[in-house]
Amino acid sequence: MEDILLNIGIVEILNGDEVETVKKGVYDCVNLWKKRQNWHPGSDLFGTAEDIESYMHYSTLGATLYMDASDNGWSYYKKHKDIANRVLNLKFDWLYHKLIEALTPHIGQCAYEPDLALPGFHIYEFDDAPSPKRHHRCLHMDGQWFYALKFLKEKYGKVIDIKEPLSFTFTITRPSRGSAIGFWGLPEALRHQAEDLQKKYPHDIIDRYQNLDYVKEIKGQHAIERPWKYDLFKADCGDLEQYIPRIIPHTPGNSFFYSGMIMHQMILGDTFSKGDTRITLQGHGLRINGHYKLFW
Repeated sequence: MEDILLNIGIVEILNGDEVETVKKGVYDCVNLWKKRQNWHPGSDLFGTAEDIESYMHYSTLGATLYMDASDNGWSYYKKHKDIANRVLNLKFDWLYHKLIEALTPHIGQCAYEPDLALPGFHIYEFDDAPSPKRHHRCLHMDGQWFYALKFLKEKYGKVIDIKEPLSFTFTITRPSRGSAIGFWGLPEALRHQAEDLQKKYPHDIIDRYQNLDYVKEIKGQHAIERPWKYDLFKADCGDLEQYIPRIIPHTPGNSFFYSGMIMHQMILGDTFSKGDTRITLQGHGLRINGHYKLFW
């Protein structure tokens, strides 16, 4: 992964009042939320999926390539995105404008792809968790663009660069004990960038997950999405300390941006309390004609 070109970065976009405005806007659209099923690679540690559903409630607002197009087909995705985009544009036009303004100095000129879904929201609502176990998703790289590639090639031809896919996670709320993104297998330059971000945005979730015990937990669960491969999961993977990830905390009002080809992981947190939420605006991008087109 030494040929990754995009930096890891954080842009500060919203103040506290604006964060509350977005949160209220998301809840104003509750009738358009789509309920999603939770899944955890260590579900045997927590009991059945139904047990997780009893205290972790996961929904989305907006259309997603990696759930709607992948599971239900392109026609379903297009119909869903047509409805969702109208609502999201009406409710959050100012937010999408601020996001473009914030990202442009770091990734160059960019715009939303008009024929795909606008970036949309992941919404997690929590009740009291029955145990302090760590909740996370599998290690993965972002290949969501694959489900739109045929359409984009028909529209734009051969000017699409799939070597530098962009991903971003724009934090609106986080649980009371924090949530984060974990980056795995970073080349040296990006490790230094991640460490600089940790110094700028400290949180105790870093110490809770950036350690050897967590690496052993992930390896024991074989927590990686197919078809991606990572040396940690080989029998002869070597010294486990070399795999300790870099954990970057979520901060409400800020957005991560990073290469989708970096191995990464959603860290939801632990010891949830009733009323905790994790709301993020999610999006991806491909460079087309030299400029990023953003979508979900």
